[in-house]
Amino acid sequence: MKRFLKWVGIVLAVLLALGAWLFIEGIRQFKEELRPKVALDQYEEIVRSRRDGSEYYSFLPASLDPSAEKASFLHIPGFLQGGDVICLRLKLPQNEVEKLLEELRASDRTEVAGFGNISPPRCYPEYGIPKISHEDLYEVLGELPKGFRIFLFKSDLQDIEKNWNHNFLAFTAISLELGEVVYHVDNW
Repeated sequence: MKRFLKWVGIVLAVLLALGAWLFIEGIRQFKEELRPKVALDQYEEIVRSRRDGSEYYSFLPASLDPSAEKASFLHIPGFLQGGDVICLRLKLPQNEVEKLLEELRASDRTEVAGFGNISPPRCYPEYGIPKISHEDLYEVLGELPKGFRIFLFKSDLQDIEKNWNHNFLAFTAISLELGEVVYHVDNW
């Protein structure tokens, strides 16, 4: 009987240790999923998963433009009251920027001069962000500089002003002067 109880104790200890390890590993993975992402090689997978789940992300490029001279990407996964944010900044050859601007002007997307009465989004990630945390997020993510032409996607600034708690802001912004394109989605 003593031997049986000893083995039951060993099995219970192993099961308890395994359960603790699984719990800790689950928390670690959960925290990793919520961590902001900046690696360019993660862009396609993240955008694909968002596009599969919602048409609100359909205007984002499916992949990074191979002609881009520079690129910067930031994804803040949504959780509870925090919105799902994707920012992509590309430095492109001038002819590519001009072509994209003509496509946007010919589309049915609304061009706006600014963001009206809502707070300007922080949508302009620095180039070369090596790693990021929630603590230094706004040190590497600035507001859109002046001179960008902003084309909204399925967004209404007046509706956002009225229904600020749950809404959606998406746009493509282009600067001919800088040769840059910025794609931004904030879905909260």
